Amino acid sequence: VCAGTLNGLSVTGDAQHQYQTLHKMYNNCEIVMGNLEIVLIDHTQDLSFLQTIREVTGYILIAMNVFASLPLQNLRVIRGTQFYEEKYALFVLLNYNPNTTHALRQLGLNQLTEILAGGVYIEKNAQLCHVETVEWRDIMRDPHLEPVVGDNGKACAWGGRRGGHSGRGWGSTPPALGVTPLCSLAGAPCHESCGGHCWGPGPEDCQK
Repeated sequence: VCAGTLNGLSVTGDAQHQYQTLHKMYNNCEIVMGNLEIVLIDHTQDLSFLQTIREVTGYILIAMNVFASLPLQNLRVIRGTQFYEEKYALFVLLNYNPNTTHALRQLGLNQLTEILAGGVYIEKNAQLCHVETVEWRDIMRDPHLEPVVGDNGKACAWGGRRGGHSGRGWGSTPPALGVTPLCSLAGAPCHESCGGHCWGPGPEDCQK
């Protein structure tokens, strides 16, 4: 068990300092008592130590980072005992660098099945794929809340060469000529075994 933070978007020091603080707090941690706030982390940092986290009692904030994927693949529960911006248990915002190709491309929360209180906000992550393919209402326990998910990876549907997949949640207009697909790694939205709901393109990425 380890303690969380309550800093929001205010950070002290540079990206290296942010990373060292994060590593010190969460290395070998399984349950975060409080909030997990991941802000301003660079694409060069190794975040694999986060994969031991199974539960967060407060909220999760992921903002202004440029790493490609989030190693929270063993996270099962966000309890939502505290909210970000008064109503969100999962808040993901502005995880890209407009001047480079570095950006968050996949959430990879493959084991996440329960957000016990609070909503979901995932917006303005320019290269983030596989967020519209998640059925957030199956994860959120509050039936009165609508997930806020939009303005994320625009070119997700155009990276793959595999046919026969459902196009649910994906744009239907092809990118302009000469535009490189941002999410070329993501391929088709979901593997055919997933029934249209997934965290990534493979059969292991089906939403549970």
